[in-house]
Amino acid sequence: MYLACLFVVATLYFFKYDIPLPTFIRVAAVDIERNFPQLSPWGPGFDRELLDGFSDYANVTLLITPYPTHNKAFEALETGKADLMLASGFNPEDYNKYNPIKAGPIYESSPALLLHNIRRFELRTPFELCDQAVFTPNNPDLIKTFKRLSKEILCTPTLVTGDTANHLAPLLELATDKNFRFHLVEAGAFKPLQPFLHQLRVTDSFGDDLEYRWYWRDDVEGLTDKCEDYWNLITTNGTLENKRELYFGFFPDETDFYTLYSLRNDIKNRLPYYQKYIIVAAKKYDIDPLLLTAVMYQESRFNPLARSKTGVEGLMQLTLDTVNLMGISSRLDPKQSITAGAKYLKYLWDKLDSRNVHGWDRWFFTLAAYNQGLGHVYDAIDIAKYVGKQPGTWRSLKQIFPLLTMPKYNSLTRYGYTRGYEAVDYVDSIRYYYYIMKGLAVLPGPEAKYLAPFTVGVPAVNP
Repeated sequence: MYLACLFVVATLYFFKYDIPLPTFIRVAAVDIERNFPQLSPWGPGFDRELLDGFSDYANVTLLITPYPTHNKAFEALETGKADLMLASGFNPEDYNKYNPIKAGPIYESSPALLLHNIRRFELRTPFELCDQAVFTPNNPDLIKTFKRLSKEILCTPTLVTGDTANHLAPLLELATDKNFRFHLVEAGAFKPLQPFLHQLRVTDSFGDDLEYRWYWRDDVEGLTDKCEDYWNLITTNGTLENKRELYFGFFPDETDFYTLYSLRNDIKNRLPYYQKYIIVAAKKYDIDPLLLTAVMYQESRFNPLARSKTGVEGLMQLTLDTVNLMGISSRLDPKQSITAGAKYLKYLWDKLDSRNVHGWDRWFFTLAAYNQGLGHVYDAIDIAKYVGKQPGTWRSLKQIFPLLTMPKYNSLTRYGYTRGYEAVDYVDSIRYYYYIMKGLAVLPGPEAKYLAPFTVGVPAVNP
C-alpha cells in the first residue's frame, strides 16, 4: 500500500506539467493605455503582447475583460470571475490571505510622479501642496502614496480622484485647467502619454515603486505551473526585453518639448505640401504613410532644399548612387525625392528577406540600412552572431552597431568602420516621430486633420 501511494505521488510530481489547462482563461485587465492602447503603432501593447505570448505558449484562448479600476479587476479575480489579472502598477495587500491567489514575478516597477501645469509654478517645496487640489487617476496605490505624503507635510491637500484608472482622457481634459496645478500619476502609465501632454511636466517623484506583475488563481488546474514556466522562459530567452525595446526603447531619457513643438508646427505648416506625394508613394511601395513621413522628417525636417555636409540632398536626403539606382533625375524635386525614398526603403526591406528578420525588427533594420548602408547592417548581423546575441532583433543590433566603430570588431567585417552610434540614434528618432505622429492623428487637436489622411489603408507589409 505504501509503495502504491509513493508511486502515485511520484507520478503526479513527474507529470505535473501534463495537467491540462482549461480551454479558456478569463483575464481581468485595468483599462489604461498600456493594456488597451489607442496610440501605439507597434501592436496590442507591451503588457498585452506578454498575454498573447502566454496564450500561444499554453495553447489556451484568453477572454480579456477591461475593468475601470484596479480594485474592480482584483475583485473579479478574488470572486472567481477571472482566472488571471494584469496588475499594472497595482500592489494589493494580503492578496493571498483569504483566497488561493498567487503573484507572478515583478517585471517592471515605477514611482509615482507629481506633474505640474506649465502655466503655474513647479513644486519648489512639498509644503506648496497645502491648500492645493491634486488630481490623480483612480489607482489605490497612488491614493495611498498621496495620503502618506499628506501626513509628512502636516497639512491636507485636496485629492481629486478620477472615476477610472485611465490616465489619458482626464489628463488631456485637465491639462489646460489652471485650477489643477498638480497631478499625481504612475510613471509606467504616464510614460507613453508624455509626448502628447506638453502642458504637464514632471516636477517630483514620491513613494515606493508601483509594480507590474500578474496575479492568478492557484485553484485553476495547471495555471500556476504554466504561468511560472512561461515567465521563466520569457525572462531567460530575451522575449521580455525584446518586447520592452519595441514599445519603450525609443523614448528619450528627457522629453525635449521644443523638438515636439517644432514637429507639431511643421506638421501644420510644411507637411500639407507633400501629402499627396507621400500617400501615392507609400501605397505604391507598401509602406505606412506615417512611417514614410517620419523618415522624411528625420532626414530633412520637410525642407526640399536640405543638403548635408556629406552631399546628400532633398526631402529624403538621397545620395547620387541611390538616385542612379532608383532611376530619378532630380533629388530636389519633392515628388521624385519622396517616390525614390519610398522605393529605396522597399528595396532594402526586400533585401533583408534572406536574413531571417521579421516584424518590426525588419523595419528597424531597413531604417538602419537607409542611414548607414545595407552592407553595414549585414556586418552588424554577422557580429551579433559572432558575440552570441540574437541576430534578428533590433535590441541586439542597438548593442552591436556602436561596436562597429572599434577596430577590434570592424576589422572582422566586410565593409569595415561605420558610424554605429549614429545608426542607433537615427532609427530611434524615426520611431519616436512615427509614434508621436500616430498619436497626434487620433487625439483631439489641430494636427489631427493634417495627419488623419495618412492613417487610411495601412499596408499589409507592416507587421
